[in-house]
Amino acid sequence: MIGMDFGTTNSGIATYDGQTLRVLPLDPHTGRSVMRSVLYLTREGETHIGQRAIDLYNTQNVNRPRRMVRKVIGHVVMEFSDGLHVQTDATVEVDDLEPGRLLRSLKSALATGYTHMTLYGKQYSLEALIARYLSAARQRASQLLDRPVTAVLLGRPVRFVDAETEADNQRAEDRLRQAAQLAGFEQVQFAFEPIAAARSYTRHIHKPQIVLVYDFGGGTLDLTALHIKPKAPAEVLAIGGVGIAGDRFDQRIIENALLPHFGQGVTWGEKKLPLPRDLIERVAAWEGLAELATLETRAFLHQVQRNCSHPARLYALESLIFNFYGFALTEAVEQSKRRLSDAFFDVLRFEGHAIDIWQLITRAQFERFTAGEWRKIREAVLAVLADANLQPDQIDAVVQTGGSSHLPASIALLSELFGAEKLVVEDRFAGVTAGLGILAWEALQGA
Repeated sequence: MIGMDFGTTNSGIATYDGQTLRVLPLDPHTGRSVMRSVLYLTREGETHIGQRAIDLYNTQNVNRPRRMVRKVIGHVVMEFSDGLHVQTDATVEVDDLEPGRLLRSLKSALATGYTHMTLYGKQYSLEALIARYLSAARQRASQLLDRPVTAVLLGRPVRFVDAETEADNQRAEDRLRQAAQLAGFEQVQFAFEPIAAARSYTRHIHKPQIVLVYDFGGGTLDLTALHIKPKAPAEVLAIGGVGIAGDRFDQRIIENALLPHFGQGVTWGEKKLPLPRDLIERVAAWEGLAELATLETRAFLHQVQRNCSHPARLYALESLIFNFYGFALTEAVEQSKRRLSDAFFDVLRFEGHAIDIWQLITRAQFERFTAGEWRKIREAVLAVLADANLQPDQIDAVVQTGGSSHLPASIALLSELFGAEKLVVEDRFAGVTAGLGILAWEALQGA
């Protein structure tokens, strides 16, 4: 049985035999143990994951030609009170030259009402899309371990993104289980990701401790207060969290620093009208840009460009939409955010056809952009302590894991509440994966 952390941004797999912990080099394209949780599905139905998916998407899509055609997808019948029936075709515009679609953050949709999407004339459920990623990862693990892998202990967040009730969380877990079964896993178990991080940390302690696990990834922040002992199962004192993490911070940078480059504040026409709000807001979530790539959008932008306050910004917006720069822009923002953890300012550079961005962003600005999120995170931490009937000085260690746990504002918040001397880092990218590998072995021993 492998332990697998299927994350919003990154994924990993680990095994344990009671003595040796092995985190697998999951991504064959990079040789790294951390593999991006992205899926590239081609028109021919081929599946690519990880860095290979990103590279193939960029190679095949950026600056490629488009051919938008209108296709009938069904019929709409309108019935009136006088008995009159009117039938009309339901149509959508599709890009007839699109070679493939890049999908990411699939885990974030598990607790939502999202059910399926249609690609190249075929319908894919969310579970089937996730299964394609999990299946490719399972096959990679089988190759590395030189044996078929059919059992998995999957990590899950305390609170899935957009889950409002425990029923939402259970539905999300059930959907993830179904995806794993579709991927060829015959035995599927789950463990909370922060408990896995605590299990990994427990390897290094020699006496009982009360710890707060602070698992801050790409999609969620999970918080768990536990009483841990060497070579013993952890006692969970309280669990909490909030649907805020790295992806949300990337969006805040785009919203506050980059939208003016793509038309925010531009006016057009004799009445000095602003651009439609929906047109600008889509820039902050690159997946939504594909829906803007229509003949109507292009015609509108060409109309506005002839009589607006800043034509160059609308040329940039048109290029962003129709030359498929959205994902690359998001990647550039995420890299800038990382650099701000080590420097007090960063220059975000992004270039493309009709796009040339040089944007200075300071760490203070970034923290101001995300001030609302940090207030909610602080409230969530205090709520978990209250549920556990603990005061901050009763916490022996704050175990930090997840790709967003290194943000300076995060470290400052935890240092203020608990003291910097209590903060420990349990492998930002593989702490949960390692813990799941250990828990998977222990699950087999108890079976």
